[in-house]
Amino acid sequence: MDQAPRSPQPRRRPRKHVPTPVQLGVRPSTLLWRGLFIRCPACGGRHVFRNWFAMADRCPTCTLRFERVEGHWIGSLGLNTTVVFTVMLLVLLGGSIVTYPDVPLGPLLGTEMAIALLGPVVFFPPSRTLWTATDLLMRPLDAGEIDPRFVVVDPERDRRPRGGT
Repeated sequence: MDQAPRSPQPRRRPRKHVPTPVQLGVRPSTLLWRGLFIRCPACGGRHVFRNWFAMADRCPTCTLRFERVEGHWIGSLGLNTTVVFTVMLLVLLGGSIVTYPDVPLGPLLGTEMAIALLGPVVFFPPSRTLWTATDLLMRPLDAGEIDPRFVVVDPERDRRPRGGT
């Protein structure tokens, strides 16, 4: 059985991924600081939360969609848990070292309980925006994901012509 020769498939050039900080013209630390201070990581815009627990779907300034993929919030949940556990560990170690050999278990346990109960609530908004900043560092912006006025380097728009400079 002879098979008909296949016509060669045109080679598709892979899309060049430009890191988000380069696209936005900011340093990676700027994205993270903006996220930590409950601002849009992409543009620094405020008012990204309607109330303490309800985040807007998009940034009112640059239109960045905060939940970039389905289940995006799971990353912020993990970040929140990690930060609260780390604070609890540091308080436990610090309190034990400072008061050794007579460690006051009651006050130390009360402090740990307060951190365990209030920490996740207090760190909820920063964990959401900080996780969005982390996601932007891991996965570059796609075309149309943000208002083009905020994009300094667009891989589609700023593509160099072949063979040219």
